Amino acid sequence: MKGTLKFGSKIYVEQETGEEIEAQTIFQEASDSNFEKIWLAHILTSLNELGGKKIQVLSYLFKNRIISHNIVTKTVQEIATETGISYPTVSETLKILESNGLIKRKTGIIQLSPSMIFRGSHENRMRIMFEFRNVPKGKDTKELNAAPNDDGE
Repeated sequence: MKGTLKFGSKIYVEQETGEEIEAQTIFQEASDSNFEKIWLAHILTSLNELGGKKIQVLSYLFKNRIISHNIVTKTVQEIATETGISYPTVSETLKILESNGLIKRKTGIIQLSPSMIFRGSHENRMRIMFEFRNVPKGKDTKELNAAPNDDGE
């Protein structure tokens, strides 16, 4: 487990005698760095509308994203070709995910909501969350693909 070691002292009370005992303490503050997080509550609302092939598209997005930016740089046609799933099914799946707020997309770029899946530190998740929430309609999001760093940092 990663995290920060904290040193200190704590007062304990002996239950039988009421005596206060000071003890030195060491604990490790947990960190969420480089954990992959999936918030199923957000996904499950969409799964009711998704069938088997559509779930495969969602799985493809999870597996093929650029972790540092939570994006997939593929067109609908590329996803259809690489998965062997029909273009209309891929397109419909992306529309469902987008209408449920799980992705945002522009031609060739699909950004997955960090409220759904994210790998990396809390600070990076907050940065990606800000980017996801603040991409205005019509904005070219290709700069999100700049200098990808696949370790999630």
